[in-house]
Parts: sequence; structure tokens; C-alpha cells
Amino acid sequence: MSKALITDKEYRRFEDIIFELWFYIEHKESFSSKFTAKEIKHINKVFERMNAEHHREYKIIVRHHLKRIYYTTMAREQGVSEGYIRKLAKNGAYYFLQLYDEK
Repeated sequence: MSKALITDKEYRRFEDIIFELWFYIEHKESFSSKFTAKEIKHINKVFERMNAEHHREYKIIVRHHLKRIYYTTMAREQGVSEGYIRKLAKNGAYYFLQLYDEK
């Protein structure tokens, strides 16, 4: 299996953005987010583009990071190894950051 495209430092940055987004979605009424309306709009556009260009990675990121579904569950559903799902998730993080940084 080939190596993931993203470094550990970049992946940590991705996780910080996604965690902030998840927390905003879960607690938007009682939480003041660091995200502005413009930033949320940008993230939505990033997800739309990612869904069109890297659909499988997009689905894994959304299901794992925003809907809190384990990699093992997704691997069983798709009949692949958990390591493969983790690699797709890391590659998805790489694609997300590429699109996110384009602004």
C-alpha cells in the first residue's frame, strides 16, 4: 500500500478545522465559533467541490469526522481493510486542505 499524501502536521491542522466545524454544527445555538459566515460558506464550497472531485474520500471524511462513524464500520460495509479506509481518509484530508487553502 502506498503512503498517504499528507504530513502529520498538515493532518493535525485538518483535524483542528474539522473538529471546530463539528462542534459548530453540534452546538451552533450556544456556541460562538471562530468561523464567520463567510468561512462557513467557503467550507461548504470546499465540501461541494470535494464531493464532485473525490467522492469516496469526501464520504469517509464526512461519515467519520462529522457523523462519528468508525473506520472499522466503513471497512466492513465496503469489504476492504481498515488501513485502506484510513489511507483514503488521510488522502481526503490532503484534498480538503488543498481546496480549503485556494480561497
